Amino acid sequence: MSVMGKKKITVKGLAKILGVSISTVSKALNDSHEISKATKQKVHKLAKDYNYTPNKLASSLKSGKTKTIGVIIPSIRNRFFARVLYGIEKVATKENYNIITCISNESFKKEVTNVQVLANGSIDGFILAIAKETQIKKDYNHFIEAMQQEKPIVMFDRVSDSIDCDKVVVDDFEGSYKATEYLIHTNCKNIAIISTIDHLSVGKLRIEGYKKAIRKSFKKINTKLIVRTNILNLNDKITELLQTQKVDGILAVDEDAALATLKIVKSKGFRIPKDISIIGYANEKIAVNVTPTLTTINQHGVSMGESAAKILIDKLESNRINFEHKIIKSTLMKRGSTKI
Repeated sequence: MSVMGKKKITVKGLAKILGVSISTVSKALNDSHEISKATKQKVHKLAKDYNYTPNKLASSLKSGKTKTIGVIIPSIRNRFFARVLYGIEKVATKENYNIITCISNESFKKEVTNVQVLANGSIDGFILAIAKETQIKKDYNHFIEAMQQEKPIVMFDRVSDSIDCDKVVVDDFEGSYKATEYLIHTNCKNIAIISTIDHLSVGKLRIEGYKKAIRKSFKKINTKLIVRTNILNLNDKITELLQTQKVDGILAVDEDAALATLKIVKSKGFRIPKDISIIGYANEKIAVNVTPTLTTINQHGVSMGESAAKILIDKLESNRINFEHKIIKSTLMKRGSTKI
């Protein structure tokens, strides 16, 4: 039978063919200094001839480590999470870790299933952002159970104060505060804020940052300029705002709100930014390809992913027991939708 026709070979099989011990083959494959160069060459040549691949599961069972990270993101449609995932993968690859990515689709039930399946031996730890339904329910037992199984968790972006774990967040409060201040400094006096994510921790922080800036400059908040809605009613709520309130500046705290605001403000005949200035949270590619180009708050998703991966891998490698809380500073990217 040809080599091509043989079934997958093991370390034991290689040892039998070469007439050496299993330990010798294993050490040769791992380039141990205990094995002679000639023996290493024979082992590697035979392994190549038989297309030998190491049994990672067996290795992980022996070491107790899988060198694999579980990543759970709430949505694949959100470009921010795609950027975070890119940053995680970049660091994981550099550190010789693999990642298994799951999508909760904002579902509590699916998130629980993802955590339970991954925690059952296939990963060393988690990097995750909490699903919308989970934040609404405030039920975090599945995270606690995973950590009790010695599976450390790094939460990013959407986090819970109820869970003691490592966290990486954007300065949502400060970013929104600074964006609102910029609108004020460019002579906007009636600034509205529009959100479809008020049920999320990040949405709440962004509205609080806006309120702080408004109180600082105008003392009083006009609650009619705070629009909390969902995607289904978003267009109607923006239209109602423009029809019933005097508005010369808008902060949209999520991408859906930002793009809908830009579209409807233009459709109603307002000039941007002469009549109404707009700042939004949106993907940079979209921001520079709309008319006018959109001033945005850059959350630096890649940096967030890189930081989360570094924190988790450091914890896995060093057995660190304290928790780290890292804040990524956002950046206001000034473009055509705001005054200079």
